[in-house]
Amino acid sequence: MSRPDTPAHDGGNPVEQQATAWFVRLRADDASERDRQAWQQWLHADPVHRTAYGRIEALWSSLGEFASAPELAARVPRPRVAARRAPRRRRWMGAAAAAVVLACAGGMALLLPPRAVESTYRTAIGERRSLQLEDGTRVDLDADTRVQVRYDPRGRSVRLDGGRAFFRVARDSERPFVVQTAAGSVRALGTQFEVSQLGQAADVTLYEGSVELRGGNDAARPAARLGVLVPGQRARMAAQRMQVTDAAVAAGSAPGWLSGRLVFNDTPLPEAVAEFGRYSFKPVLLADPGLASYRVSGVFRGEDVDGFIQALGEVYGIPEHHTANGSHVLGKAR
Repeated sequence: MSRPDTPAHDGGNPVEQQATAWFVRLRADDASERDRQAWQQWLHADPVHRTAYGRIEALWSSLGEFASAPELAARVPRPRVAARRAPRRRRWMGAAAAAVVLACAGGMALLLPPRAVESTYRTAIGERRSLQLEDGTRVDLDADTRVQVRYDPRGRSVRLDGGRAFFRVARDSERPFVVQTAAGSVRALGTQFEVSQLGQAADVTLYEGSVELRGGNDAARPAARLGVLVPGQRARMAAQRMQVTDAAVAAGSAPGWLSGRLVFNDTPLPEAVAEFGRYSFKPVLLADPGLASYRVSGVFRGEDVDGFIQALGEVYGIPEHHTANGSHVLGKAR
């Protein structure tokens, strides 16, 4: 006998099914010495067999008092040289044992780590969205943002393809949480941070906990470790480098855009203009290249692009006009 008859289960693991069949067969009243020798050959033929059989034994033991109940389990018989027909009650009890063990084996699928789950989320211009991922992690998406989420038994990964997101990461020591951007990655465990995609650069602001930054996203080269942030720091990743500044954020606080406010603190004008571009279908264009050197500080409503342009005119005297399609044009083209 090379192996016992294995019941067919669509989508089942054949090794797990063989291990279950051996477990039940060896506990049947008519199990023979030849059966035990064949089982030993099967067991030592592959380490995977031993692992699968050990899991079946562990599951059976976990039944506790039910595993030893006569209604559910057949006795472990002594080895026999010649098999004999089992009494009808023993055959019934063996069938009950098989049903219980097979149920356990089927339940093993619930105990195994989940398969990889991938999802894509996006927000439109002017839209914000809050998500709760399967592990309890909360992700807030700013307007005009797109993320790809992948969870598997080895890790949790979010790809920020554009826009900005705020993460409140649930602790899971077995699966690291990593945010990938065009400029590099952010690795966190039980922390709160914001990531903004800015072309080929990325800004990371840490509100609570700790994050490690790594540069680059080329799968052919190992990512270079750039450094670790502490709460209240902001870092810009670009070209395999990291530049750290103070973000002036308090622990337990959250980005202003979660409530529709855009907060600028000595922000380059092109970046401030891009922020308003998330909330308005009528873009703001800089006609004068010299305006790129201007910097902006203040708090504005994301949907109030007119108030922002009016403030620029009052502070810097920047002229503004509209195109035929309603776009705002700042400055005079040279």
